[in-house]
Amino acid sequence: MVELRRLSPRVWYLPADEVTDRPNLAVIVGQRASLAVDAGNSPAHARELLNAVAGGGIASLRYAAITHWHWDHVFGLATLDVPGIAHAETRRRVLEQASLDWSDEALDQRVTAGSEAAFCRDMIRAELPDRSELVIRAPDITFDERVEVDLGGLTAVIEHVGGNHGPDCSIVYVPEERVLLLGDCLGADIYGGPPAYTRDKLFDLMDRLAAYEALWYQQGHGEPVARDRFWEYASTLRAVGELVGVYGDDVAAIKRGFARRVGRPASDDDLWDAQAFMAGEARCHS
Repeated sequence: MVELRRLSPRVWYLPADEVTDRPNLAVIVGQRASLAVDAGNSPAHARELLNAVAGGGIASLRYAAITHWHWDHVFGLATLDVPGIAHAETRRRVLEQASLDWSDEALDQRVTAGSEAAFCRDMIRAELPDRSELVIRAPDITFDERVEVDLGGLTAVIEHVGGNHGPDCSIVYVPEERVLLLGDCLGADIYGGPPAYTRDKLFDLMDRLAAYEALWYQQGHGEPVARDRFWEYASTLRAVGELVGVYGDDVAAIKRGFARRVGRPASDDDLWDAQAFMAGEARCHS
């Protein structure tokens, strides 16, 4: 059985698994109630979280905050069987998902039409070979800007921030623990073409995140990181976006500028980010 890992004294998480694109699932443990952050990408993933909570001696879940509408964060909500809390746009989009056909044939058709990402299709098939009994449940409680949930000596602040990855993206901040759970808000837009960043949305989002006095940051996929390391990553991502703004699609010039500004050669990940900014530029001018 996969066990919960401790992020802070009262925040735990079930680690992500990239094999089938399972995201991190956090659990915020108050004196009166526990709240999950995201519901998992399948009933099996959600059951794994429930078993880990029970095995860890943590109080049963009372709520689940959903950071955005993508399948890997919502397909387990019916199995968690607790009220889901999300931005109003998240609920609207999950309701749309619930109305769709999730057969292999329908997934292929949506990928061809551009309404589904090929990566998501492949991961759905890997995680859920049989979708005949899949129940997609929309979040029950919605908000427009932010909502605070009192868990007893601990507060979950759920705030809508948007971003390229999805217009509905929300984050969860635990001020008493100084932990910021980001979901996928810093990710690229994966629909409608190659992955894409736009500088205005991403930089505005980074400025909003800077207002939080967090010591630990956890994205939906990947290990949690301390404040200094997170902002080193964020500043590097901003630098890549600014260089694409100056040099466009001139990769050689971007590499030279990156080495001067950051003090090291650009990695494959940095160049992937540059391509995503270029794709965002192309979308803006199409």
